Amino acid sequence: MSFLFFPKSKREENGQSSIPSLKSHTFINKSIFSTLFHPHPEAVFTLNLNGQLCLFNPSLIRTFQFNESKVVSEFSNTMKQSTFNSHFKMALKGQAQNFKDSVYLSNGSLIHLDFTLVPLLSEEMETLAVYGIALDVTKHKKHEEKMQEIVNKFEMAQKSGKIGSWDYDIESDSIYWSKQLYELTGRNSNASYSLKLTEGLKYVHPEDQKRYRKLLNQSIQFGKSYDIEFRILREDNSVIYVSENVEVVLDEFGRAVRLIGNTQDITKRKLAEKKLRETESRINHIYDNLPLGIRSVDVVNNKVIFVSPGITEITGLPAEGFYEREAWDQLIHPDDHEYYQQQYSKILEGKSFNIEYRIFHQNGDIIWVQDKTVSVFDHQGKLIRTDGILTNITEKKQYEEKINRLAYYDAITGLPNRSSFIEKIDSLIEVSKPFSILYIQIDRFRNINSSLGHIIGDQLLQHFSNRIDSLINGTYYFARISGGKFGLILPNTNETNFAEILAKSMIDSFQESLIVDGYELYLNVSIGISNYPSNGGTREELLHNTNTALKRAEALGKNTYHIYSPTISINSFKHYELERDLRKSIENNELILYFQPRVETSTGRIVGAEALIRWQHPVWGLVSPGEFIPIAEESGFINEISNWVLENVCKTIAKWKSEKLHVVPISINVTSQRFLKSDWLPVLLNSLNTYDIDPSLLEFEITETTLLHYEKEVEFAFQYLKELGVKLAFDDFGTGYSSLTHLKDFSIDTIKIDKSFIQRISEPNIEMIIKSLIFMGKGLEMTVVAEGVETIEQFEFLRNQECSEIQGYLFSEPVPVEKLEVMLKRVILKPAHFSGHVAMEDRREFYRVDLLFPLSSDMTLTSFQGKNVNLGKTEVVIENISAGGLRFLSTIQLPVRPDIIYQFETTILEKQITMNGHVVWKQEVKDGFFQYGVQFIITEKERDELIKILNQLTLQLKKNAYIPGCSFIQDDKFCYLRKANRIA
Repeated sequence: MSFLFFPKSKREENGQSSIPSLKSHTFINKSIFSTLFHPHPEAVFTLNLNGQLCLFNPSLIRTFQFNESKVVSEFSNTMKQSTFNSHFKMALKGQAQNFKDSVYLSNGSLIHLDFTLVPLLSEEMETLAVYGIALDVTKHKKHEEKMQEIVNKFEMAQKSGKIGSWDYDIESDSIYWSKQLYELTGRNSNASYSLKLTEGLKYVHPEDQKRYRKLLNQSIQFGKSYDIEFRILREDNSVIYVSENVEVVLDEFGRAVRLIGNTQDITKRKLAEKKLRETESRINHIYDNLPLGIRSVDVVNNKVIFVSPGITEITGLPAEGFYEREAWDQLIHPDDHEYYQQQYSKILEGKSFNIEYRIFHQNGDIIWVQDKTVSVFDHQGKLIRTDGILTNITEKKQYEEKINRLAYYDAITGLPNRSSFIEKIDSLIEVSKPFSILYIQIDRFRNINSSLGHIIGDQLLQHFSNRIDSLINGTYYFARISGGKFGLILPNTNETNFAEILAKSMIDSFQESLIVDGYELYLNVSIGISNYPSNGGTREELLHNTNTALKRAEALGKNTYHIYSPTISINSFKHYELERDLRKSIENNELILYFQPRVETSTGRIVGAEALIRWQHPVWGLVSPGEFIPIAEESGFINEISNWVLENVCKTIAKWKSEKLHVVPISINVTSQRFLKSDWLPVLLNSLNTYDIDPSLLEFEITETTLLHYEKEVEFAFQYLKELGVKLAFDDFGTGYSSLTHLKDFSIDTIKIDKSFIQRISEPNIEMIIKSLIFMGKGLEMTVVAEGVETIEQFEFLRNQECSEIQGYLFSEPVPVEKLEVMLKRVILKPAHFSGHVAMEDRREFYRVDLLFPLSSDMTLTSFQGKNVNLGKTEVVIENISAGGLRFLSTIQLPVRPDIIYQFETTILEKQITMNGHVVWKQEVKDGFFQYGVQFIITEKERDELIKILNQLTLQLKKNAYIPGCSFIQDDKFCYLRKANRIA
């Protein structure tokens, strides 16, 4: 190759040839060069024999980004970093060169080049200069890299097995399909993996063929990659949606030689998109009709640029009017305007807000709106616009006001409720102002609700609260706490006993009846009083102490008040200890089960047993359920206890079955409160399934009186239990208020006659009631169980009346499971001659005085585990006494511990006797009655004084069993204690 527009070379004197100066021939050379290469898209240049750049076109400057005034030097510097010079030397020798290289431009970027160097020869075939072309192949290089990436993706797609892929060789018209593509089309996978284009195209849905072929042809013709979504018509004529990504492989001339495609099944996505479009359509329809106002403000130009039609529905004014900048501000309520401006100033600081305020509607109404306004910024972070959504929340605000009233006020009486009452107490404590709290309880209010209905009950509450209101003058805070319980807060007055005077006034006022819807109702009230700060420095202490005072008032009888005193009885002290420790009882494995057998009256055969829970307290010893179950019910812990009893009863029955014992049904006491929690059924089913227990081996006992509170819940639970096969029993039957109604409404298997009837069986009226209950039970085909049977006379009467079953101390006291298992092996139990009294051996070294008429005594607890305590007094009965100790009878369960010291006070021969001692033994002599032996803690001097008194007493008793000047009681000691401690 040669270009002859260069002049001939001239031979120098030294024998070397040289090119005549180009400067003298510039016009001719530049003209030819410019004509040929100025418009050329690639960089074209000529170099002299020294490698210096002589001529070049504009593309060279663009390709290498040279400075036009420094092209020659910059070209030389750039080529030094590459292999260019070595190829230039070869070109000087007459050998044309083609090579690829990469160079860095002055801005640091790397470009890839395809160089061609051609020597320019003279007529004598000597190299005069070198002509060069530099082709920028950077894009092509990137295409190659991208192609490699595509190949990698292709391989990964095949490996993943989720996307079909193909490779089409244009020249050979051959397509390779992956196995997954065969699966997508439904074509037999055993067929060849290579096929012709026409074979592959037949799977494109006919309606998509034209569009698909057009893109395919354009890709082949112009080398363009493409993405397309279309349908495939499978071999079984089913249709799927696919997404296809096609990449083109180009040769060095930029021609398409291969197409590589990935085909993915997007049928699920397409169906989801269709569903989404339908959803969006619905949402857009809703949005178009929502009563929302949308408002956009151009902050830069301080003008409103958009207002939605929904603003009209909020304000009653045309939307067009709100394009005035101040139009919205003029509607804002004056009381909210300052707040709005404070919040809006945050927007100008680039913040957003979500606030509620009031505006005036066009008709004059006050409207509550929610204004959610956000800031919009440009790419430089400059605030340019605010967009706000305005919502009419007037109805929501009205509901909130109603909810707030419901949250803090009682719906029936209109008085503040318990939450308000508590907040008021907190506020008074914060300012340390003395005040009194009164709890006022309408006695037996639930019975009124049950017998007369809730409408009358609600009216009664209104009349009651009105009467209390009328009795109080001055400042006070009166609230309804719950049910028939009210709370009253009295601020400090000049009269220190004002709360007591008011309590008496309230009690006196209810000597007069209330007329409620024609019913003349006489109410009894109980009132508990505590004072701040003397009875507690915190709200919790005050409410607890007020409640304690209320319970004491209720225990004292009808129409009574009680002022809280820190000096509490032994029972109250024990109650506090048990309440504190109860929640840890399960965790500490302190709960145990006792069982009392039920025997068939006619045969003495054990036909069942009642599971009775006991608490082995670490200090108080064995605690009966009568003491801790009410605490559990108040605290909500009763559900955990019920679950524990159920599981352990099932575990016990499973053990009996595995040991081939005589298995009998076990009765479990269940409070109706348990059925209020939705987990009672899963817990029951889990226990039955875990221990593989036949449901008929369980009987649930529920007291009739508790039905008054939760009849609907219990009725539903009973229906399911009956279907399951669990037996149902009414406990303490006859003590409720609608027994016959409940027998009719609930499918009861067993009724248990309360022990209070059995103990009075000798009374003619009671005898007739028991006969009636047994007759009714037999008529309804129910099992009748008599509870609390203790004497042969009671047993003979019940057997003659054909009472089904007997349960009581006559046959067995409640016993641990080990003793019951012994009984189950015997099968038959015989009645013991139980007299309610078990003789104890003489445990004292001193002569004791047995008392025909026992002594009444006040007992208190003076030392508890080494700590002195100051408690109130509890009445007990002393059965005998000596210089070393005494035996007494009580309704309280006390522990046998030397570190708990009691004090006894009684009168003997008109002398006040005070003795200290600790319990050394105890036994339950009758259901709910306990006998204790006490060893005195006494000095020798005190003992000598006591011996003198007891000797005198002994001499007097020989003459007369009942001596004046002694605290003797002539009543039956059990009846006496019942009355003294108000036990029903």
